[in-house]
Amino acid sequence: RKKQSPNYELSCQAKKIWEKLRIQKQQLSKEEKHELVEQLMKLVQENDKSLINLAYAHDTSRVLQTCLKQGNKEQRHQIFVDIKTHIVEMCKNSYAKNIVWKLLKYGTPEEREIVMSSFKGTVMKLMRRAKSASVVEYAYNNYATAPQRLAIVQEFYGRVFTMLCNSDASNFTDVLAQNDEKKSTILSSFKDSLVPLITKEVIVHTVVHKALFDFFQYCDDATVRSEMIETLRDSLAHILHTHDGAHVTLHCLWYGTKKDRKVIVKSMKEFVLKIACEEYGHMTLLAAFDCIDDTVFLKKALVQPIMKNIATLAENKFGRKVLIYLMSPRNPSHFLPEIVKLLSTGDSNATSKNTIFQLHYELSEGASPRILEYLAENITPIIYDRSMFVLLQVAVLCCTGDTNTLIEAILAQAGSEFSPGATNEDGKMHVIEDPCGHMVMKKLIVAESKRMTENPEKGRFSRKLVTSIPATSLSSWSSCNRGAQILLALVESADSETSNKAKSLLQDSLAVLRANVAVKSTKILIDKLN
Repeated sequence: RKKQSPNYELSCQAKKIWEKLRIQKQQLSKEEKHELVEQLMKLVQENDKSLINLAYAHDTSRVLQTCLKQGNKEQRHQIFVDIKTHIVEMCKNSYAKNIVWKLLKYGTPEEREIVMSSFKGTVMKLMRRAKSASVVEYAYNNYATAPQRLAIVQEFYGRVFTMLCNSDASNFTDVLAQNDEKKSTILSSFKDSLVPLITKEVIVHTVVHKALFDFFQYCDDATVRSEMIETLRDSLAHILHTHDGAHVTLHCLWYGTKKDRKVIVKSMKEFVLKIACEEYGHMTLLAAFDCIDDTVFLKKALVQPIMKNIATLAENKFGRKVLIYLMSPRNPSHFLPEIVKLLSTGDSNATSKNTIFQLHYELSEGASPRILEYLAENITPIIYDRSMFVLLQVAVLCCTGDTNTLIEAILAQAGSEFSPGATNEDGKMHVIEDPCGHMVMKKLIVAESKRMTENPEKGRFSRKLVTSIPATSLSSWSSCNRGAQILLALVESADSETSNKAKSLLQDSLAVLRANVAVKSTKILIDKLN
């Protein structure tokens, strides 16, 4: 059957040359590679064929790809000239699409411009096929300029937008402003153009995520938006790992019905661990914690799987954000102002009935016991870890549950015999002298001091410290600067019970403090006591 193909002889001869290029590429010089590519191109001309004849078969398409990779600028241009009018059709073919990828990769800026131009008016058709959609995605992400990216995305805006778009109204905002009476029609057309793309094969592409995000940014028609959310809700788990996909998911959670929200959360349940550890994905969990009234369902669907994988999340940068949010949501010490502002966008949604404070309290109540248990059980590695020790601070200060066990675990580390500069079998210094351990202790004391005016019960850690650790141990901390800083924080605490007890203990050990007067912070401490 292969012999009956009109390109059979050409294919056989071309592959012989290609084999040399492919197998001996490490041994051949650039000039030798260019010579072999030249032979291939002459072979095609001698057979009165065009290079496009080689594009649609598995073996010969690889020949062309190698020519584009190994050829010189003139040879690449000749290949481009032969196939440039077939770009769109090539994108739809399993083998020829790879040649378009190579054209984009190895072509000149002018050639790329022509490839991008060939997509004009065909983007929607190309995006409906998995093969051709991958080419548009590759071009969009890797080689398209800002105007080209905009042109590609605008083809998703629907037929009505395309008809109304002109030199005076070149973007969606302008078109809506100039055609206010057609606003609903424009938005419905936008929605209708996106619906066919919500399939598992195509929706994974970032260019689709961008178009969907644009839709939710522009669409303030509640009916049209609701229809889109209902169509999209089962597929959000496949897109929330990108910036635009995560923002689409946020809008669906904010403006969706109770049923929409439950479907979205159920679709996320299987991937909770992966989502919680993603830069953008974890944001969708925070939004779910903010707006879903059914906290019993939310605890079962999201919080329980998170707690089962707490060790993995605690070691991950974004996983820790999720744990912190469950204990202390929107805490400006741990969440950037722009993140807090973004999440607060959904606070005024019409679906949620409970206050955000009530939702956060109920979720914290469900998550706190396991978080406190995990931290207490793993106190030694965590208190020495510069990435994870922040969890201790948040847990002691903000957890809804009983923090006594965790506080005692921290104090057990601090209460062991202290010798400045000494290290344990793992090479770690005493908690008081270790950079991370010292930071945990000091931050807890200072934070409790600041909060005394709000709630006198918030001084539990500081009070337990001065009542459970004997004066001899406390005074020994003055032999290092970091230890003396902790003692200073206790003495300067706004909690009079903590401050007075610390002063009393240290006054009884002034001789030890004076012996360490060479330590800068100890000298300041002695002055304070005097």
